[in-house]
Amino acid sequence: MGRVDSAIAGVQERDKWRRRLEALERTLAEVGERRRHAELRLRRVRTELAKLERTALEFAEVHGRFPSGEVTVAARGPVLR
Repeated sequence: MGRVDSAIAGVQERDKWRRRLEALERTLAEVGERRRHAELRLRRVRTELAKLERTALEFAEVHGRFPSGEVTVAARGPVLR
């Protein structure tokens, strides 16, 4: 009877470790999927930041300089009296 009990205990132990391994593999797959989504989001954010940087530089180039040949002390826009 001792050999049967020992064999059953061994099978139960093996099944316990198999279930743990399967749970860990599922968790690993979920983490991998979350990582792929995070990397995709990161790529999108980097793309948007690059677009924003280009837009900011273009805006600064267009609106950041005064016309070179024109110097005036007059007020810009309408004068309210």
